[in-house]
Amino acid sequence: MDSRRFGRTVKGHEEIMQGRKSLKGKLRTVLFLIEAGKNAEDIQRQVLMIGAPADAIAQLVAAGYVAEIGQPGAPLLESAAALDDRVANFRVAKAFMNETIVDALGIRAFGFTLRLERCATADDLIALMPAYTEALLKKLDREATRALVERMRELLLACRGPS
Repeated sequence: MDSRRFGRTVKGHEEIMQGRKSLKGKLRTVLFLIEAGKNAEDIQRQVLMIGAPADAIAQLVAAGYVAEIGQPGAPLLESAAALDDRVANFRVAKAFMNETIVDALGIRAFGFTLRLERCATADDLIALMPAYTEALLKKLDREATRALVERMRELLLACRGPS
């Protein structure tokens, strides 16, 4: 069992928050899967389910977007509070939903992305979950859809904060 944990670096966090889109396709989606609370085995399972390269985590580490937690000199985000910020979590969740739907549907995602742009709260994103799931199922297999929907639910929980 691979119990190592990875976290986003400042570079990785900025890639998501500022929408730089330096990473393309599945590799960018994998960046959204990285979360300090998950072990590498769980992330790798999701990586394979969505059809990303098996070495995606290693590619992100090599490019400086993520680092193994506990490694000396790992340039992880300095403030845990930044990750707890509901607004930042909402932006990450919305970006993940957008990235994954566009990756799956291409130009056919246009109508969905228009609806997504109107979302201003976590509840708005939750209301889109059935349409998101249905759209993914049209283009992806059940396992890949399940992995993306599972991650989206995790991101939505982070948006809502502690109950």
